[in-house]
Amino acid sequence: MSAAAKDDVFGGIEGGATHSQIVLLNGSGDVISSAEVDLSTNHWQVGMDLCLARLNDLTNEAKKKAGLSLDAPLRALGISLSGADNDESRIQIETGLQKGYPNLSKHYYVCCDTVGSIATAFPKGGIVLIAGTGSNCQLINPDGGKFRCGGWGNMMGDEGSAYWISDLCLKTVFDTLDNLVPSPYDITVANEIMCRYFQVKDQMDMLKHLYTDFQKSVVAGMCREIAKAAREKKDPLCCHVFREAGRLLAWHILALLPKADKSLIEGDGGVHVVCTGSVFKSWDLLEEGFLDGLKPRGKDDVRIPEITLMFLEKESTFGSAYLGVSAAGTSIPIDYANNTKIFFNRKLNF
Repeated sequence: MSAAAKDDVFGGIEGGATHSQIVLLNGSGDVISSAEVDLSTNHWQVGMDLCLARLNDLTNEAKKKAGLSLDAPLRALGISLSGADNDESRIQIETGLQKGYPNLSKHYYVCCDTVGSIATAFPKGGIVLIAGTGSNCQLINPDGGKFRCGGWGNMMGDEGSAYWISDLCLKTVFDTLDNLVPSPYDITVANEIMCRYFQVKDQMDMLKHLYTDFQKSVVAGMCREIAKAAREKKDPLCCHVFREAGRLLAWHILALLPKADKSLIEGDGGVHVVCTGSVFKSWDLLEEGFLDGLKPRGKDDVRIPEITLMFLEKESTFGSAYLGVSAAGTSIPIDYANNTKIFFNRKLNF
């Protein structure tokens, strides 16, 4: 694979349900511009036509900032999007951009958002664990094989996410007040959080927030208040839901490891996992449950010799750009060590 020319320009987009951003790199791997918008580029939410138009507008905004002609296509554009989880969607996005916006880019690489995070951190595959509003876990092996656990949304999963933590706390309050499944933990603080956060007086007032005016992100926002009560008041129920979240996040990793290449398990530092999402800001509350959740649940689970957790120091837009570079059949200088920061490492003896 030949090295890119210095004046080649590569783009990398990370598109989400509420926010989308792009970075442009030259052939030396240097940033020449970036742009971002508080708009969704998830085609399941906004439709394919609007998704493509927003990707074009975002790229052209970055081109303008870099002083590039809008008529000059990028050498390649890597696009990591929330919602681009299947081949049909990825093909639609690529062909739609090629036909509808012929001056945007010469080459494309389209993938889901988790793939961009892995590409930012690792040159030859790895694991990413997402715990933000929702949750998801993705494994990419060195041979390119992809496997996932979770990412099915709040109706079917999102275990360990901010939404799930809030929902578990709310469900515990409701069940205890109804005497259906009384909690072993006092619900006073959690009930106060619910009433204050949603500005309600009782369970009946909550129905509009849970049904008529339901917004997943609003429910997930209560997680911040739960974390505050767990950390400052040591409230037993609030601490419990975070321990359970940590356990279930660890189970996402256990679920994928039987499909992982041995090199991703037995190398220096053991299993490396890139962790993204706001829930990991409360790692101190997750840690106990997470470590307990790494214990093998049965004979089919892989025993983990060592675990290393990392945060991204650069946006996933960089990984998207790297994927675009590869799609163009070329290479640029990449220092992966500067793209991540280790925040937890532990040798395990389960």
